[in-house]
Amino acid sequence: MVDSAVLGRNVLAISDLTPADDLAAEEIGFTQEFQPAYVYCRVPLEHLAIIHQLERHGFQFIECQIRSSIRFSQDYDVSRYPYEYQQVMTREVLDEVLDIAANTVVHDRFTMDPAIPPGISGIRYRRYVEKSFSTPGEAVWRLYDPASKQTLNFRTHRVTAPGEALLLLGGVHPEFKNLGLGVIASYFCFNQMRRDGFRRAVTHISAINYPVFNLEIGSLGFRVNATFAVLRKVYP
Repeated sequence: MVDSAVLGRNVLAISDLTPADDLAAEEIGFTQEFQPAYVYCRVPLEHLAIIHQLERHGFQFIECQIRSSIRFSQDYDVSRYPYEYQQVMTREVLDEVLDIAANTVVHDRFTMDPAIPPGISGIRYRRYVEKSFSTPGEAVWRLYDPASKQTLNFRTHRVTAPGEALLLLGGVHPEFKNLGLGVIASYFCFNQMRRDGFRRAVTHISAINYPVFNLEIGSLGFRVNATFAVLRKVYP
């Protein structure tokens, strides 16, 4: 698991927790077996009893996460933009993308968490992009400027079903933020996914990531499907 490798100790996720579960007994079991550094649980916001149960056991709220989806029902006119959208196929190009991934993401729970050492988030994103590059069913794409020979933006996704994908990570080169490249890159990406036979995609974002929130939900037509509280506990 990427998170465990980056932190150097086990990172665990609790799933399917119910108010009737004996969380104290479960915690004794998984700490003895795995000696984790970090344990987290993603809970639908409406499940307040489970959220309070986790808080009573020392878990702290760290992020509000939004799941949204989009249907690829149209082609966007990108003819006026002098860019190309390419799948990353070589290690040389991947290295350019990894540099962006390590430096562009600032709105995530690992960056905002005072219990996580500085720099961990960038390393973590690099590892996840490398995983998408080498894992069947996942892919890394980039928006490329042929004139300057520069990678401007990247995106990764995972195929989840015929015609459906999970949008994983994305980012704009730090030198070109706030220039509207997020919208342009999305147009190129959605056109390509539609050509590749995708009809629908799902993604997750942090509620504090206002630029992406406004882009996807305010401009691109993503629909909110669910909201989650992410709670975590850090073990010495």
